[in-house]
Amino acid sequence: MSHETATEHFYSHGVENYGTFHDNYLNFGLWENNITDFVLAAEHLLSRVGTKIGLGTTSELLDVACGMGTQDRYFLKTFGPKRIEAIDLTKKHIELAQSRNPSKRITYRVGNAVSLPFADETFTHVTAIEGEVHFNTREKFFREAFRVLKPGGKIGLSDFCLARLPKNAFERAFVKLCAKIWHIPLANIDSPDSYRAKLMRNGYINVDVERVGPNVIPGYYYEQARPEVRRELARIRGFYAGRIGFFIDWFMFQLYKRGLLEYILVSGQKP
Repeated sequence: MSHETATEHFYSHGVENYGTFHDNYLNFGLWENNITDFVLAAEHLLSRVGTKIGLGTTSELLDVACGMGTQDRYFLKTFGPKRIEAIDLTKKHIELAQSRNPSKRITYRVGNAVSLPFADETFTHVTAIEGEVHFNTREKFFREAFRVLKPGGKIGLSDFCLARLPKNAFERAFVKLCAKIWHIPLANIDSPDSYRAKLMRNGYINVDVERVGPNVIPGYYYEQARPEVRRELARIRGFYAGRIGFFIDWFMFQLYKRGLLEYILVSGQKP
């Protein structure tokens, strides 16, 4: 089974059962400014990314790994771009996005982040919210995003990386196990510095990598750990897949508590 197929299967479990749960947002949220509600945290994260790259009414946006499409509805409502092309590897996500978020200014399609189905210099902005950690590889996506950006265009990302290098064999094994169960290619295990370096060597300028892990990871984990949320996710994904999902969240939180996991907001520009 290819990496892409395994990743799609991982994210397809129970998509048809989501209903309006969490308004179909899948991101971890940015839990600052006393935010305690998941949807508000998810939208605050999107607001920070959009603001960071100057999304506005003249923007032509490519949103990669769009999930079930709610984030594109938010980008349209909040920033008013001229058009949005939104792609995701998971077919069930796109089917749901098309049915629940109809707009003539948003086009949803199945697509692979490392082989974008668009001509050179098509977009003023590219966003990706958390999907990059799964791309095979993240750096190939950086090259493709650079290709489809117009000169002066900007990329805005939220993503996971290592907060620091593992100190010993146990931590190295812990990181590799997390990567395996969460379908992360080993080539994507970056620190903030190596993340920045990959963007810069692929042509981006004005690269900014902002560490926000303490305002993201604990808030998301405690939300997912609430009994009512765990019951709802078990209903959506099925008993076993729901428990596996929570185990992955727990594993991720252990990495964070050990000082190994970071969450970053990133921006860069094509000259």
